[in-house]
Amino acid sequence: MDDRVPTTARRRLLWLLLALVTIALAVGAAACGGDDEEAAAPPPAEPAEPAEPAEPPAEPAEPAEPAEPPAEAPAEAECPADDGVINVFAAADTPSATLGQNISPAAFTRMSGLWLDKTNAEGGILGCQVEFTVEDDTFDIPTCVRLYRDAVASGKYDFFIGPTNSGCMASLPPIVNGGGYWLFSGIAADHQPFFDVGTFQEAPYVAHSSVSTILEGRANAVWALAQGCKTAASMVPNYAYGQDVGVGFKEYFEANGGKVVNEQFPEFDEDQFTPFINAMVAAKPDCMISAFFSAFIVPSMKQWEASGNDDDIPLVAGLGSYDTWAAIQPTDTIPDNFWAYDRGNWQLLQANPVAAEYLELWNQTYGAEFPIADSFTMQLLSTWQMAKALIEQTGSLDREAWKTLIESGEFGFESPYNAGITYVNPVSHMADTCASVGRVIADTSVPGYNARLDPDTWVLGCMHEVFSPEEVRELTTNPDVTDEALARYYELATGGS
Repeated sequence: MDDRVPTTARRRLLWLLLALVTIALAVGAAACGGDDEEAAAPPPAEPAEPAEPAEPPAEPAEPAEPAEPPAEAPAEAECPADDGVINVFAAADTPSATLGQNISPAAFTRMSGLWLDKTNAEGGILGCQVEFTVEDDTFDIPTCVRLYRDAVASGKYDFFIGPTNSGCMASLPPIVNGGGYWLFSGIAADHQPFFDVGTFQEAPYVAHSSVSTILEGRANAVWALAQGCKTAASMVPNYAYGQDVGVGFKEYFEANGGKVVNEQFPEFDEDQFTPFINAMVAAKPDCMISAFFSAFIVPSMKQWEASGNDDDIPLVAGLGSYDTWAAIQPTDTIPDNFWAYDRGNWQLLQANPVAAEYLELWNQTYGAEFPIADSFTMQLLSTWQMAKALIEQTGSLDREAWKTLIESGEFGFESPYNAGITYVNPVSHMADTCASVGRVIADTSVPGYNARLDPDTWVLGCMHEVFSPEEVRELTTNPDVTDEALARYYELATGGS
């Protein structure tokens, strides 16, 4: 065994140690007049002048042990782009910021800008400079699809990054792959073809580099089982994202002895939740989950607290983000037993060297105005890191070369997640990551924040633990991958030599 690769037990221990480190940082911050929020480092100091950036975060904790580096590029590799520039396209609700300033603008513009500036200043990828074009889709599916069709038809781009909009992402793999290009899913997670039998054969040139929607659903199921819940009810928004979370939850919860006794599907922009809450409570579940996100969580939070059921039934409200915590007011009452999940809580990621480096850059550049680099920013950071690794390890922009490397079962890259290298499932092309669930508590110590997740309560669900090799084979048809390659991935992801 190579001791540099973390085992599953050591990986779980690292998460626990990170939580303890975070608590220690929070105690130290409180002694100085403030409490650490949900950050990878203590919150930035108030600037003397509005234009001044916030103080950089404290030195991150050391990772458990260095992981084995990914394969290096071929010695003779040179810039694979004919004109010396790698051109990349994405559409997202950037200026419109439909979902909030700390989702699409933060990920596609701010964090991507930090990565591009740093990478290009250091010589680019194999000597290629990287240019990124992002067009605003106003979070509208037809607009989003049209922008990608036009971008593919233009022939200007070397690969594509998917949007924020899950419904749009579900339509893109055949469009982008059919045009001859590779697609990274970016923020929108496991819509076709990642876990869709048959569709993968039509659009196999895709990869997902970060925490997935179906993993969030299964992490919620891990949480429910950890609470001792035997029955559950769900309330997920009636569009692609919510449906995937609901399916992920139900499959894993019922496969492990639970029973979903009621399911509600309010519309995406619903703000009157009392009828849905009443229907769920009437089914007498032991616990409940939802899949709203950003500020959309707050109306359901208030109506859940007003229902008077929060003393008895624990509820996961949805995907908590900076915009969630900012929308909760100091005068709001946070319900008892009120939880949320996250795709990359930066308290948990602070010991990862990639995350720590970019969290520091974030604080230097944006900390005064946006003190929190949300988990959505880590999704784009991980996407760029995956793309860079594929180019460097193959010395190519060729999508078939990338597919072959991933499907070897040995492809890994330096993501902002995990204690060491993040490996990629050769069948589904999905990175091995973890989603976290934590209790929501009031906290106003960080500017812009009125609540946070309590690190003492985290429950984790990780990809290699909640998806067995047999289930991966059932969910995704990819006969090009050998059993040996799939076994090798699990060996590496769980700490094999």
